[in-house]
Amino acid sequence: MPRKRPTTLLLLPAAAAALTCAAAAEPVPEHPDFTGLWMTYSGGAQGRASGFGRPGADLPLTEEGRRRVEEYRQLAGPERLNSATFCASYGVPTMMSLPGSYPIEFIQKPDQLTIIFEVGDETRRIYIGGEQLPPEQRLPSRAGYSEGYWDGDTLVVTTTDLLDGQDQPAHPFSEQATIDERFSLEEDENGTSVLTYQATITDPVYYTEPVTIERKYEPYDGFIIPYSCQDEIWFELLDMRREQLEAGEPVDARMSDVYAVREGKE
Repeated sequence: MPRKRPTTLLLLPAAAAALTCAAAAEPVPEHPDFTGLWMTYSGGAQGRASGFGRPGADLPLTEEGRRRVEEYRQLAGPERLNSATFCASYGVPTMMSLPGSYPIEFIQKPDQLTIIFEVGDETRRIYIGGEQLPPEQRLPSRAGYSEGYWDGDTLVVTTTDLLDGQDQPAHPFSEQATIDERFSLEEDENGTSVLTYQATITDPVYYTEPVTIERKYEPYDGFIIPYSCQDEIWFELLDMRREQLEAGEPVDARMSDVYAVREGKE
């Protein structure tokens, strides 16, 4: 018995046109989607990786800003204490401008952009659109409160309600600071997706004029690894050294001194 030949499906011109129209009708994303893991862009030079992206000597500091920088220099001591070593969170804008070799994750929804920095499992939330928490209900934090809206393909964000960045090396900002941020997505000449972050810090307490930074990221093929700890002991060490500084004593308190005080309270 002869084998039957397979049936070939032929589309009439009208049917083919209908399928073409259906494919063309697929919804096009209204805005760029930043969702994914990102790391420092390797395709070109960037500004200084720490603080606000420029050496402290070049920052337009007020007299109070210079005083704060000098105070922190003394508190940090000759060993140049690093707050991250003692689990202090980076806060905004540093967590955005200092990704280093650690990945940063974006999770985007229509009304919210969640950003997770691997270091310390630090998380910030940007609320997008008209539904926002009333100003009187916003609690100051190191990440502040971030309110965003779309300007074409650029996400524009205003961050306020920040806690004083007393431990930002040579780049302080006060509780009066406002950070205007912009997130955009494009491709470089090699077809690599590039997420650009720009931020302008306006702070009348520590700066005589706005300070601007820019960082770029590229996709990261990997995972975020748990990396968390507590930062209370870091601030206890700073307070201990500040007491020494104000008393005119050598600023030499150690973390072992903090632990000794903690053990004495138990």
